[in-house]
Amino acid sequence: MKSKTGAEAVTTAQSEEQALDLRRSGASYREIAKALDMSLGNAHRLVKRALNRNLAKCEEIAVEIRTLELDRLDALQTFLWEKAKKGNATAIDRILKIMERRARLLGLDAPQRIGLGGDPDAPPVRHETHIAAEFTDDELAEMLKPFPPAGDPPFFNNRPHIGD
Repeated sequence: MKSKTGAEAVTTAQSEEQALDLRRSGASYREIAKALDMSLGNAHRLVKRALNRNLAKCEEIAVEIRTLELDRLDALQTFLWEKAKKGNATAIDRILKIMERRARLLGLDAPQRIGLGGDPDAPPVRHETHIAAEFTDDELAEMLKPFPPAGDPPFFNNRPHIGD
């Protein structure tokens, strides 16, 4: 595949942005193809390339922001370090918080393992069931207070019955 000239690359980038704008506004790929006078496959490719380019930009920005945040954490830790070494409990606490934040930013903490019922190391799943006979009539009446009385819902009461 031959490389594009500067003008062709600009035109392609503009077409990709147009296609993406149409897609963002809710246009189907068929509508995009018709609006840009191209095949359905080309419309799909344009949108996909524009999305991939935007994703790459977002990833670059995320790396820059993560680096900036790590620099800030380093500066804060450096500022508090001498106080912490002298036993200042507040400084120690803050440094531990900074270290926790750094670990989260870098994904250093191992994922938490949560055992589900059936796993060998998980506690058994328990279901509590109560039989109505276990309760007195007064207890059952109290439990049922929030619920409407049995019977047809109100909208059925006004409907004529078949055969009336």
